[in-house]
Formats: sequence, C-alpha cells, structure tokens
Amino acid sequence: MTANTMIKKPELLAPAGNWESFIAAVENGADAVYLGAKTLGARAYAGNFTLEEIQEAIDIAHLRGVRVFVTVNTLVKDEEIGRAAKMLCSLSEYGADAVIVQDIGLLSLAKEVVPELPIHASTQMTIHNSEGVRFLEDLGVKRVVLAREMSLEEIKAVKQASNIEIETFVHGALCISYSGQCLLSSMIGGRSGNRGHCAQPCRKMYELEKDGELIDTDGPYLLSPKDLNTTEMVPHLIEAGVDSFKIEGRMKRPEYVAGVVSTYRRLIDRYMADPDSYFVSPEESLVLEQLFNREFTDVYLEGTSRTGMMSREQPYNRGVVAGTVVGYNGDDRRIIVELSTELELGDGIGAEGLENAGENITRIVLDGKEVDSATEGDVVEIPFFEQVRSGSFIYRTMDRSLMDSLKKTFISPKPIRKVPVKLRSEVAAGSVLQLEMVDADGNAVSVDSDYVVEVAQKKPTTQEQVIQQFSKLGNSVFEPVGMDVTVTGDVFIPIRALNDIRNMAVSQLEAARIEKGRRNPKGSCNTPDVVCEEVHPYKALLVVSVDDSRRLEGAIDGGADVIYIGGEVFRGREPLDMKEAFEKCRSEGRKIYVNTPKIVSDEDMGHVQETLKFAKELGFDGAVVSNYGTFRLAKEAGMNVVADSPMNVFNINSYASIKQLGADSVVLSPEMSLSQVEDVAQCGSVECIVHGRQEVMESRYCMLGDLFSTGAGCSCPCEDGEFELYDEKEYCFPLLMDNDCRMHVLNSKELCMIESIGKLVKAGVAAVRIEARTMDASKVKKVTQRYRVALDGKKKAGKCKDITDGYTSGHYMRGVL
Repeated sequence: MTANTMIKKPELLAPAGNWESFIAAVENGADAVYLGAKTLGARAYAGNFTLEEIQEAIDIAHLRGVRVFVTVNTLVKDEEIGRAAKMLCSLSEYGADAVIVQDIGLLSLAKEVVPELPIHASTQMTIHNSEGVRFLEDLGVKRVVLAREMSLEEIKAVKQASNIEIETFVHGALCISYSGQCLLSSMIGGRSGNRGHCAQPCRKMYELEKDGELIDTDGPYLLSPKDLNTTEMVPHLIEAGVDSFKIEGRMKRPEYVAGVVSTYRRLIDRYMADPDSYFVSPEESLVLEQLFNREFTDVYLEGTSRTGMMSREQPYNRGVVAGTVVGYNGDDRRIIVELSTELELGDGIGAEGLENAGENITRIVLDGKEVDSATEGDVVEIPFFEQVRSGSFIYRTMDRSLMDSLKKTFISPKPIRKVPVKLRSEVAAGSVLQLEMVDADGNAVSVDSDYVVEVAQKKPTTQEQVIQQFSKLGNSVFEPVGMDVTVTGDVFIPIRALNDIRNMAVSQLEAARIEKGRRNPKGSCNTPDVVCEEVHPYKALLVVSVDDSRRLEGAIDGGADVIYIGGEVFRGREPLDMKEAFEKCRSEGRKIYVNTPKIVSDEDMGHVQETLKFAKELGFDGAVVSNYGTFRLAKEAGMNVVADSPMNVFNINSYASIKQLGADSVVLSPEMSLSQVEDVAQCGSVECIVHGRQEVMESRYCMLGDLFSTGAGCSCPCEDGEFELYDEKEYCFPLLMDNDCRMHVLNSKELCMIESIGKLVKAGVAAVRIEARTMDASKVKKVTQRYRVALDGKKKAGKCKDITDGYTSGHYMRGVL
C-alpha cells in the first residue's frame, strides 16, 4: 500500500534541557523543539537557557526548518508578572513559534502583550475532556497538550470535537498524579511542581497499611510509574489525528535525546511511507531500552488504569539485562558474571536490588586474561565495589559504543541536517555574475557580483566548473538538489569570484530564513493594569464542603453559611440526595452550591450536565467547578460559578482572568502564602480553604485494584478497610478511592488555620472553607462550630490541637519555591 495521503503526518517534538540536547534534537530529525528559560519553566533543575541563548537557538532551528516552543509553564507570582511580560515580548521578537503556558493569567497576559505569538496550553492545565479543549479554543489557544491519562479513544473524541491542534506525550517519564494537580512535593518540602521545583516524592519508598496492618507490596516504590513507550502505538496515534508527538526528557542527557528522537523519526516516516508494513525492529526497541527505562508501559492509551504501569521494585534506570551473577571474588572485589549480552570497557553496569550500586567497567577478565570486551555466554570477572548475591541480574546501564555514536550527531561542527536548495545562474561575457538560490520553503535570494564576466583569452571556464564551485556549500546547512547553470560563449570567471558569489548567496539565504520568523510585537511590553472589582469590607462567610448526610448535618448544626455538596463519590459512601439537601439548606437559611468532580471524562460529562441542569431547576445558588470543561458547562447552564482551587488561581492576573471569563467567586491556590492571598484579596472576592485533609494527588491509577485484584474484574478492595501510605519518615498519607476508580492521596496532616483565622479575615478574604469531605463525619460539627465562633469574634476559638491530632498551616506561613 502506498503512503496514506489522507492522514496528516504528525510533528515530532523533542525536549532540550541544555544546548547539547538542543543540537541533538535538531540534528536527529525533530520537527520542533521545546525548551525553557532560566525562570518560569516547569523543569527548574534542567540546564535551561538564557534569553540570548534562546534567540540563538531559534535562529539555528529556523535556519534548518525546525520550530521552537518556549515553556513558560509555571504558576507565576505577582512579583514575576512584569518580568514575564518582558520575556514574552522578547520571545515574540526572536521568532519563537509558540509559548507553552499553564497559568490562565499568563495566558491572558500573552494575548494582550504579544497577540501575534501562538499559545500552547501545557499539560499542567489538566485538559482532559472535549469541553475543556473547546474552552481554550474559544480563547484563541492554538494547541492543547492533553493530560497523559487519556486513552486513545478519548484522544480521538477530543480531536473530532474540536478545531485545535492536539499534542500527546509519546515517550519518557510519567507522573502518577494528573499534571497540575500534585501538591505532594510542595506540602512535604515547599518545592512546588506547579512552579517547576518538584522534588519527585513519587520516586521515594512507601509502605502500605490496611487498618493498621502492613501489606506486602512486592516492592516499596508504590507511586513510581514505568516509563512511557508508544512505539507500537504510533499508527493508532497518527490515525487518531494527533498533531504532535511529544517526547519527555528536558532533564535527560543529550545522547538520550538523540537516540529517542532518531528512533521516533524513523517510525513516523516508516508508517507514512507504508502504513500496512509498519514495524518496530528489535534493534530500535533495544536502543530505547538501553538509553533509559524503568521498564515500559503504554499507560492508559488502551484504556486500563489498574495494572502493569508501576515500577515498584526500583525507581531508576535499569538499562538492559547483561548477565547473571554466579559468584564473587572477595580478594579482588570482583563479581563473576555469566553474560547474556556484550559488555566492553567503559560500559556502565548496575546490580539487581542495589539502588546506589553502579560501576563503569575498567577491567574485564576472561579466562584469566584482561580483554576489551566479552559477549553472550562468556563468564567474566568485573570489578564491583559491593558484593552481589549469586543469581542476581547485572544490568548494562550505559552502552559506551551507543553513546559514542549518538554523541557524534551533536558535536560535529558540520551540520548533519540539510536544507535542499536549487541554484540558477546565467553566465555571459560582459554581464555581471549572478546567482539565484531558492530553498524548499520558497525563500529565494538573487545575488549580483561586482565581477563582470570576461571573454576567455585562453582556457574558458566551463559549465561543469561553474556547477562544481556552486555545489561546494561546505559547512552550511544547504544541500544542492538542483542546478540550472547556463554558460553562453567562451567566458572566463576566476574561481574566487565563483566562491564569493556562492558564499554571498548562502549568507543571504541564511539571513532570509532566520529573519522570516522574527516579529515586531504588536502589543505593549509593559505589564497592563489589572482591572479589579470595587472591594467592600466583607464579613467572611463560612463555607463547608460535604458529600453525605452526616457531614451535611454537622455543617449545618455547626453554623456554616454556605454548603457545597457533592463532588467525587468516594467508595463506601452514599451520595446526598440533591433535592433533600437543597430543602434542608433552604429550611435552615443556608446557601447551597453543587460541587463537581475535579476530573470529568467525556464519558461522564453528560452526567455532570444533567446534575447542573437539575441543580439549576431546584434553585441552587451556583456550582463549584474544578476544570475548564465543567466551567464551560456551568456557564452554559446559566449558573453562578465558583472556580475551585484545582484551577490554580495563583496571582492577581489569574484571578482577574478567571473572573472575566465568568467566575463569580474564586478559591485561591492552596500553595499561596498569606501575603499573596492578601494581595489578590484586594482585587475582589476570594475564598480560601482553611481546614481539612488536603488532597495532594489525584491519579487515574488505582493502587489497590492493581495490588489486590485478580483476573479481568476489580474486587473493590478499597471498600474492605482503610488504607494509608507511610513514607520513609513515617508520615501517613490516607488513601480514598472514588467510584470512577481514581485514587486520591491526602496530606499527612490536617490543615488547620483556626489560630490564624483573624489574619485571613484581616487580609480581606470573602469566605473561608472547611473541606469536610476528607474529615471524619463525627468531627464536622465540632470543627465548624469552632470556626463559627472565630469568625463571629464572640470568644476565643481555641487551639488546633483541640480539634485535630496532627496539623499544619499548609503554605500560608511559608509559601512555595
């Protein structure tokens, strides 16, 4: 079968964490590269680029026909907004092909100051349904990077329902939590994943307990996923209409970038050339495995979220199995290994079960003699610092020959990637020497030399000689694919004149290709003023979020002003009857809002729509929404909307933006400090969560279903006890599972601000909220009463220790990096 002309060839998008990785991506076939500046990028610990380096990178890429997307995909502090505006203007001027953003305020800022610069919505925006994609499409976003949790069928549905570019991760490390919804790193150590400072607590060891009893889990790395590998899924992703294949890896070494990019380049081209004959060779699979793997998974693409995606035994690169330990020479500190693959001097090896044990091979002893290499079946001795038990696997964690060959692709001064050009020249005595050069993108230059072609007195310059000199494009990026040279009569042209005009044409075409992408910013690079509401002194309302009848009773009896009902339905709980809850709240003179889940797939969106419609008919005061899809539905339903904390409103700009988009009230990010809250509260009505076990992760992966279920079905072990994770410092993180089989990890301590509630009120917040859905139902009334007393100021509310066992003030007193 010939190439399918009905299917669009996807862009191959590569990561670049430093300069060598950037060159590796370009030279190995990437259509586009994404990279970050030294600040405001979601990989703060990558090398990253200065603005001057970004400008140079864009020029180099555009010269070779490669696009550059710049990550500005973190939540932005108010004091960073001015710098962000100037950076956006610089990026637009340099010719960046797009910026990747997370912060809705930064998105709005970009639309105002650099309207000509395309915007891509980061996976950190947690876009996971068609309504969310449409919401951003309406804002003028060019591309959405979908959540990694989406299945192939869900990706297809989103593509068919929108007119926007869709980008999907195809290879590299995975997050166990929905991106943009993980607070674990910041809650543990103040390093926010939403700000690019994730400490990767998911790669740490944990123990699982059920009802206080330790559970055997076949490995302690319970939150550590395998790495994504979609080589076998490439045809399906292309046929689903995915516009861009994204490789993760801004923290990886350049050889990794070179190897993964070149592999996916071949696979995409192979499919487009002959879809029916698509294959992945064993050699290609081995290269990807060797470069980096925690074992591989295609994660949720085939629709399952329960089994086969976790690397519980080790959270680091395991390489490929190189052999089995058959003994240990203690005198010389050498392991004795029967090899299953080739090893050579300079290779890296690691041992099964030893996380920090690894060596570069400096000696190989075979049959008593030192050798440079050994192969399958050989029994060799290799120096190794630690003793390894017999029967353990030895892994080749680094293949020196492979790394050397990949390194050549990005250290050579001569470009590997070439741009095809056609050259045309008509040569005649008495005329100036002319040369026209045209590239495949339609860029053209025509150069006139100062040299006037002479009549040959002795040996004429031939057409072949002219073509030969014009073809010598040297270390330029250009490659001649067509040469139209006409020589009329006997002429003489010095070699130097031919070289000079050729070099002039090369230089001018290079400049034309670079200049073509640059822009003159159309907006003002100064930070625009944010239009704030007229703020009146508030008597802060007490809001309590509940999900069942017992918690509702406790909230009302404790004195809540506003009740949020619903949200995710946690296993083992009976959801509230909406009509009964509405009548109860109205009879007690309380406001009531319907809460919606944080994550809502397209499959479940119809149910949410019906819930919103019913709430509207009953007369609910509004809806609480946590993603842009449900935000869009609630506005279409004509409801007052509370934009909840998972929407990551983190600064005045994001507050003003979400209000302008239709939110009536905004719950601020739980990663904000008290002083940051105060700044935003001066701009309008804000709500803050002040009490409850905060959710630090939501995952499509169900740990309990993975560990305990057998066969095709799930035995619902989550309904058979209480489960908790314990980290290495013995902090306890309770687990809740919902009826959609998503896992919710709660913080080790309960948030409690009862002792500082006066500071929040003084800061000007309009509402404070108790998150009672994660609280023991028996405590709801008592906790609500204490906050009621504190807000009324009639008497002292007491201490946190009076209402909770272990507590934290969250980020209110410390903020985040």
